Amino acid sequence: MRRAPATTSPHAEPPLAVVATYRVLFADCDPMRVVYYANYLRLFEIGRAELFRGLGHPFRAYVAQGRYLAVVGVRCHYRRPAHYDDELAIRAGIAELGRARLTVAYAIDRGDERIADGATEHCVVDDAGRPQRLPTAFRAALRAAGLLPAAP
Repeated sequence: MRRAPATTSPHAEPPLAVVATYRVLFADCDPMRVVYYANYLRLFEIGRAELFRGLGHPFRAYVAQGRYLAVVGVRCHYRRPAHYDDELAIRAGIAELGRARLTVAYAIDRGDERIADGATEHCVVDDAGRPQRLPTAFRAALRAAGLLPAAP
């Protein structure tokens, strides 16, 4: 994973790593020829899955253990439209980390231009929907990658 340069803003985003690139398909676009707004949530999911995979914690391993990342909140800020055949960089990182909850932050860029950013909030649950603690190995992997969010 490539880590993005650090920022010094007082409202700095959490450390984000470029985790994937995506070439916009014609099927991703709406009749106005821009990427349909809900498809950004798919890009977020690609980013989240690749972030976890890059940390050595693919979702497949969690599912095998009976753990799931239930989405409990989402926000997306659309800054610029993306179009057919654009190549987008998907960046992702952990913005907040609790015992059983985490927030994943995202940035979608086209070259040097920010297209969208946002976050998804998750609760780790078991097959019955009961909250479960995040594995300590996941925290260690975040720390090793320099992606552990700062304590509040």
